[in-house]
Amino acid sequence: MKLIFIYPHLLLLLPEINPRTAVRILLLKKPIYFIIGGLFFLIPLRLLIPVYGTYPDLNLIPQGKAKTAAGYRDIESYKDCFIAVGTNGRIDVINNRGKVTDNLIPVNKDDLNCIIEDNQILIAAGDNGTILISSDGRHFSNAESGIKANINSVSCLNGLFIAAADGGNLLVSGNGMIWSTIRLQLKGNIRSLSANASSCFGVTDAGEIIRSEDGLNWSVTDYNKEYLGFNKPCIFNKILLIPNRFVIAGKHSDGTPAVLFSTIGNVWTERQLFYDDDHGIPQMLTSIPNDITYDATGDQFFIACDNGEVLSLPSCSKCNEYAKVSENHLYGIICTGGSLVTVGEGYKVNILNIR
Repeated sequence: MKLIFIYPHLLLLLPEINPRTAVRILLLKKPIYFIIGGLFFLIPLRLLIPVYGTYPDLNLIPQGKAKTAAGYRDIESYKDCFIAVGTNGRIDVINNRGKVTDNLIPVNKDDLNCIIEDNQILIAAGDNGTILISSDGRHFSNAESGIKANINSVSCLNGLFIAAADGGNLLVSGNGMIWSTIRLQLKGNIRSLSANASSCFGVTDAGEIIRSEDGLNWSVTDYNKEYLGFNKPCIFNKILLIPNRFVIAGKHSDGTPAVLFSTIGNVWTERQLFYDDDHGIPQMLTSIPNDITYDATGDQFFIACDNGEVLSLPSCSKCNEYAKVSENHLYGIICTGGSLVTVGEGYKVNILNIR
C-alpha cells in the first residue's frame, strides 16, 4: 500500500481516470494499490535509469588518427622473416631473432599503419590514402587508392583485398593495384578489419561493428546501442577473426581497456582482464590494447598494449598471464612457433618466448 502513496501521480496519468476518480481510488483499501504502485516502482528502474549512460548521449567522439611517437605500427610474417611498417614510410625487414636486417628505401614519407600478406603479395597502407604493393618483400611500389583519407587497416577475404579508411571509406581490390571505393554511413572511423574463410568484420572508434560475406555488401551493428544498460559503451580499435571465434579490443568510454569475445559474431561477451602478479596478487589490466594475435598451438590470444604490456587470453578465463616487454607502447604483435614478436614506439622489436 505504501507504494501507491509514493507515486500517487501515476493515477492521474492512467487513461480513463480523471482526478476525482483517482482520489477515490487512493481512499479505497483494495489490493490494486500494490499492483499499480509496484508496476510504477519497477518501470523507472529499468527504463529510466540504465546502468551505463543513455543513448545516444554517450560522449563517444570518433578518435581519428592519434598523434603518437615515431615507431612501428604493424608487423607481418613473410616467407622466412617479418616485415614491419611505421611512421615516415618506414619499412624494415626483421629476422626471427628480432634483428632488423634491412631498411628498405621509403616510397614516400606518409605514415604506414598496416600491412598484410596474401598469396605472397604484400599490401601496406597508411596516411593520405597511401597503398603500397610488393611481390618480393623488398621492392614496394605505389598503387592508386583514389582517396586522401588515412587508411587504418587492410585485410583479405577469399582473394579480395579490403582496406579501411577514415570517414566510413572501404577500398576493395582483386589485385592490389586497382581499387574501388565503398562508402558506409557510419558514426565513426573504421579502425580495423579482419577476415576468416567466410566473412570480413570491421570495427569503428564509435563502437560500431561492420560485417560482410563478400566484401561488397555490408551490414552495420551499433554495439553501444544493442548493449545499452548491460555493458559499458566502447570505442573499438582492433578485431581478429579465426574460425569460430572473434575478438574485439578497445576501451570503454571511461578509458578502461575492453576486450569482447564472440563465437559467430552476433552475441558479444566481455572478457575480464584480471591476472595474478609475481606475488600472486590479483591485478586488473589498465593499459589499452592495440593489437591481437592468436597462438594456435596453445589455443590462446595475446593482446599488445600501451606501456609495453602483453596479456594472454587462454580459453580458461581465470588463467590470463601478464608480461611487460617494453616501456614503449606496443602497436603490432604476431605469434610464430613458440615466440611472440611485438613492435611499437621507437622502432623497438621485442621477442617473447611462450613455450
